[in-house]
Amino acid sequence: MRKLVVPNVFFEEAAEALREGKSVRLHVDGQSMYPFIRGGKDEIEVVPYDGVTPPEPWCCPFYQWGGNYMIHRFIGMNGDKWRMLGDGNLYRIEEVPQREIIGLLRTIYHTDGTEQDCRDPRWLRRAQWWYWLRSIRRFLIPLFRLLRI
Repeated sequence: MRKLVVPNVFFEEAAEALREGKSVRLHVDGQSMYPFIRGGKDEIEVVPYDGVTPPEPWCCPFYQWGGNYMIHRFIGMNGDKWRMLGDGNLYRIEEVPQREIIGLLRTIYHTDGTEQDCRDPRWLRRAQWWYWLRSIRRFLIPLFRLLRI
């Protein structure tokens, strides 16, 4: 299978569609959300964020940070900034002004045909546990890849 690397301009178009109130479905790459999202395999659906509703704990916003568009886990607030951390990341926490939040992850479409509703409380609870295991992720992530989890 041929791999296609899409420039960030594509995500600018997705962001514009979200700002217009449309949902978007994206094929993502990268490993920053592993093991919840498998880069290069899973597709995601992102819905517009209204800019008003408080974030649901452990949700995954679509936002712009450092000139790039990202989806990472919401882990808390620092004043008016949302704190984000990728599930596959160990240390880097992004602090994002609420105005930079464009959308929210709604569904993950896995290659085996299953779909994950990202508003499901059980899924959000697993994300919370994964965050608490941050100190041992450096060991868990390679193990999960070896076991193909």
